[in-house]
Amino acid sequence: MAMNGGFFIDSEWYWRIFEAQPCFALGEADRVARDFLRPLAFLARDQVEITDIVVDADGNGVQFRIAALPIALRCAGLRVEHFIAEINRGLAAAELDLAFALVESRRYELRGVLVPRREAQHRVFARGTLPPTPRRDL
Repeated sequence: MAMNGGFFIDSEWYWRIFEAQPCFALGEADRVARDFLRPLAFLARDQVEITDIVVDADGNGVQFRIAALPIALRCAGLRVEHFIAEINRGLAAAELDLAFALVESRRYELRGVLVPRREAQHRVFARGTLPPTPRRDL
């Protein structure tokens, strides 16, 4: 069961993930923050604080916090599934039973959702992305 219905992801990401190169491009950290992190922070607001979302001055990195855990990612060349895995590492480190995933809600449409980590292994996720791992040691 997705919690709170999730958030829509710009349709361009659908095509990039499934038909092209599922990597973030050079200078795209602002889009990563806008299209993924800020909506995720809003979606997760009742379960965990995702705060301090800041794009690096060069536009290639983003920093944020999940609970008190600081996370810094270089976005240029980062595959989408590795980005999702980093978010899930932060959720696991905050000892939350949540996992972030991309799901195909309709044809050509993606949603970012939070699912209970314990249910993640039994769900189908958007092709081209890895399902969240139920392991806590990531």
